[in-house]
Amino acid sequence: MTESEAYISNLNSSFFFKEFTFSRNKFKFDEKGEQLELADNVVWLDDLLLISQIKERDKAISGDSNNWFKNKVLHKAVKQIKATIKYFDIYDDIYIQNEKGHVLNIGEAKKLEPIKLIIYSPGENFSESTRFFKFHKSKQVGLIHLFHIEDYLWICKYLITPFEIKEYLKFREALFNYHEAILNTLPEQYILGHYIETLDIKIINPKYIENVAKLIQDNEKFDISFIIENFKEKIRADSENLEYYSIIKEIAKLDRSDLREFKKRFEFITEKAKKQEFTVPTRMTSGKSKCGFVFVVLEFDKRTFWKNAVLNFTEAHKYDQRLDKTIGMIIYHNPVEKYFDINWCFVEFKWVQNQEFEDLLKRNYPFRPVGKKMDYRYYVND
Repeated sequence: MTESEAYISNLNSSFFFKEFTFSRNKFKFDEKGEQLELADNVVWLDDLLLISQIKERDKAISGDSNNWFKNKVLHKAVKQIKATIKYFDIYDDIYIQNEKGHVLNIGEAKKLEPIKLIIYSPGENFSESTRFFKFHKSKQVGLIHLFHIEDYLWICKYLITPFEIKEYLKFREALFNYHEAILNTLPEQYILGHYIETLDIKIINPKYIENVAKLIQDNEKFDISFIIENFKEKIRADSENLEYYSIIKEIAKLDRSDLREFKKRFEFITEKAKKQEFTVPTRMTSGKSKCGFVFVVLEFDKRTFWKNAVLNFTEAHKYDQRLDKTIGMIIYHNPVEKYFDINWCFVEFKWVQNQEFEDLLKRNYPFRPVGKKMDYRYYVND
């Protein structure tokens, strides 16, 4: 694995979670144990299939970097992307290990339309005009994103969540299809600035590039990584149980406006738990993923009832909001040893009317009303 391959693997593991990132990509395709190799990095997260090939120029070798780009990126890397897509078409079973060490059959993702990337590190003396090429167009596999490694890092720096990166790549394709000639004369920062401003692809406005410098990085308002780590820590004793993937997957689908609301509610129930104050559960529903979330406080002396409590509130929110899937979180605080304990619940099944449940909710409604709040995707200094 080259330095760039390792770097992208670590980067993708951070943004898409280790559970959904694959960089050990040799798989057995017959009974003899013969192996084939996928692209350098694959991300499979629900309906997202991201295939990345990474190319790094050997610093010890001199020569024209633009010729290196043609040979290694536009020829060899493209060929490897095509081979990977061919393997998905041919084989139903592609068992490889993710970055958590779990072996999964990513052949199950074959029905998805993959997003294809080539990320390259060309070294010095690389022409700006070549760097501005945004895509390789293939008759066999369609558009393949081209990213200088510094530009890919730039994207991940500003687009914190998996949902945003997926949306950005789809937006990048649409903008290119509408403005191919002019887009190949602009830096990546223009596309990022345009995306921050609007998803409307009809007009190119040079002023959009200013949004990158003006973007307010309010990461602390939607960073819930510490909550995820706490959650993963709780399941360490049963590391082969993959049921928790369903919860991680739904959280990974949230955009930053959802995450702001998620963190706000988590901090609210944490404060209540610390004071041993029961409060009516708070909740939210993602407008994009249609997954509900309910946040429950439990006094420490009632902690033995946490399983029934979180399940009942989770199913009640699911039914009340007519959802097919809901995640519940319940928290209590040990006032002597000064620690918080957080437990989770995931419920998924198609919503159907239940008159008995409906009557029960009418008699003893356990929630605050759900309000609709306008929130912006991004905030910029203006």
